Amino acid sequence: MGSSTSSPLPTRLNSSGVTEMDVVAAIAPSQSPPSGVRSIKAAVDGAAERLAGTATETPRLDAEVLMGFVLGWQRSRLFAHWDEDLGVADLDRFERLVERRMAAEPVAYIRNLKEFLGVEFFVDSRVLIPRPETELLVGRAAAWMDRRRKASASPLVVDVGTGSGAVAIGIKTMCSDARVIATDVSEEALAVARLNASRHMADIDFRRGSLLEPLGEPADLIVANLPYLSLEEYRALLHTSIRYEPRAALTDEADGLLLFEQLFLQVPGRLRPNGALLLEIGAGQSRSLERLASRYLTAFEPAVFSDYAGRPRILQLASPAR
Repeated sequence: MGSSTSSPLPTRLNSSGVTEMDVVAAIAPSQSPPSGVRSIKAAVDGAAERLAGTATETPRLDAEVLMGFVLGWQRSRLFAHWDEDLGVADLDRFERLVERRMAAEPVAYIRNLKEFLGVEFFVDSRVLIPRPETELLVGRAAAWMDRRRKASASPLVVDVGTGSGAVAIGIKTMCSDARVIATDVSEEALAVARLNASRHMADIDFRRGSLLEPLGEPADLIVANLPYLSLEEYRALLHTSIRYEPRAALTDEADGLLLFEQLFLQVPGRLRPNGALLLEIGAGQSRSLERLASRYLTAFEPAVFSDYAGRPRILQLASPAR
């Protein structure tokens, strides 16, 4: 049987010094992507690895969410397109966003978007980012109004310190017959809240002022997510994303109880009989706030509700019938 070994390639084709191997290499397709081009998965993997060394507790999730944001996709769509090349412009934008996240800037601010109660809200550094725990405040408000519908066909609800407007809009969405007034001392925050209300077609009366000062008539229900971090607690968190959020929305610069006391002082005459005050509170504040409330709101009946982790999170103070 004859040999199957091929004849060796000639070492040179002409006097210029170009070999046949040079020609093969020149016409063969490249086995690696062009400089600056990577697959979606490779870019996400690299970003997650870099983020793992930063303050974020969810490096992989953050990388995937940011990639989805760059591509305009839902995060779940990424997994079906892992091996597709990411264009140079998209990769450059993605890397810039990852750098911002590595510096602890919240993903919500990077995207200008935060989901709350299943819908999207615009957020930026003018307002506090809505937390999942605050959804409980809206749920408790809706439950209270369901029980009170027979007594008041169109209850007046006041959202104190509205920020992004998420609580007020959530209440109005769940209880369309309610009249909702939302107050905030910050005109910048109110601008964001009005934008969100417009996007969600929520009819809300926004008023600038401190706590209940803008209120000209007694309310049936007052809800508030006030700054409840003490100055010491706030300072201990400055290494996290919290440093990007408005300081005045997080701490009262004192013991975390100062604004609650000011609110309790304003409640008499501004809350109807059989009304209620619903407050989001710090996990260790329930007893201190119950004692504080008893000094200013005598005969109010307290009740405490826990968050998803079983920590006290909502304080309800029900006003007496008369």
